Amino acid sequence: MNDDLAEHNCALGRLFFIGLWTLADYKGDLEWRAAKIKAQLLPYDDTDVKKLAINLDKSGFIRFYSDGDKIYLNIVNFEKHQNPHKNEREGGTDVPGYNESMRQIIDLNTLTINRDFSGLIPEQDGTAPADSLILNPDSLSLNPEDSAKQPEAEPPEKQKRFMPPTVDQVIAYMQEINWGNPSEATKFVNYHTTKGWVVGRTKMKDWQAALRYWRDNSATPPVSQQGRFPQTFDNQVYEGGDL
Repeated sequence: MNDDLAEHNCALGRLFFIGLWTLADYKGDLEWRAAKIKAQLLPYDDTDVKKLAINLDKSGFIRFYSDGDKIYLNIVNFEKHQNPHKNEREGGTDVPGYNESMRQIIDLNTLTINRDFSGLIPEQDGTAPADSLILNPDSLSLNPEDSAKQPEAEPPEKQKRFMPPTVDQVIAYMQEINWGNPSEATKFVNYHTTKGWVVGRTKMKDWQAALRYWRDNSATPPVSQQGRFPQTFDNQVYEGGDL
């Protein structure tokens, strides 16, 4: 009954999506094994399930992610709408849970692992994820908030793709705001790299604003109280620690 699902996915794609619910663990996660999944869900149809799955990802109903070794998919809002048996939860699962940072190493065009972390942002490659999916077969009523036809909003201007800063870029900006030291720049970059450069569940858009927030919540004194930044960094050894 989800009109976004119907608008952006063909009939086999919608059937394929329903079938994924029966294969996922209690978190809505499963390992992506295209041939096996096709045999389980669409054995008699001549179709490319990889294309069906990529389209479901782009339209916001599933999310691909990886631990660097295997590829997995997560069904959006599965836990919100499904109620797996308690024995399934107690039995656990071998599938690692979805994490936003694990999503960034998937090349959504080829469904391969992007091991060099080159900044792919799959969620920007399609429509915005659906806010609510009707996954519970016991409930076929539409979301009341969707029942009234809303006027179409003007398409937003294409945003510039976020690129994580280098340590040198952070150091240069620290000099501009007269705060911190090179070792603090390293901490900032390392921390946000491990978090996948996200704020909450949203991809970071402005690392300079994030750095100012970092400054406001840090006990590190301003440059004027620490001594000035060194003018050269030829040996990759900075005042305050090694990078």
